[in-house]
Amino acid sequence: MASKNWLKELEAIHKLEARYGSMDNVPPSKLANLHKMPGIKPVSGDYTEITRTQYNAIKLVMKGKQGKTRTSRELKHSNAWLDNRIRAIDENKYYITEDKDA
Repeated sequence: MASKNWLKELEAIHKLEARYGSMDNVPPSKLANLHKMPGIKPVSGDYTEITRTQYNAIKLVMKGKQGKTRTSRELKHSNAWLDNRIRAIDENKYYITEDKDA
């Protein structure tokens, strides 16, 4: 269920992004204030970063439309790496980042 304050939270994120150029550049003190907002939760260390391209390829494997070996080769990672991402998606412990080439 979406938070009633979602527009307020998005506005805060956009302001920080505009001011610092990227959320990566936001000082920890500002992020701490952002995480106090009701709809925003910090990402703990047990979450896995997955790019949009990787996510789409992994979903094909999970749906049985493409094999693990082929996907591993295309993503230039091992089957173990792929298994860890599949587990993270199954457990909903992942976050999607933008591709570096995008």
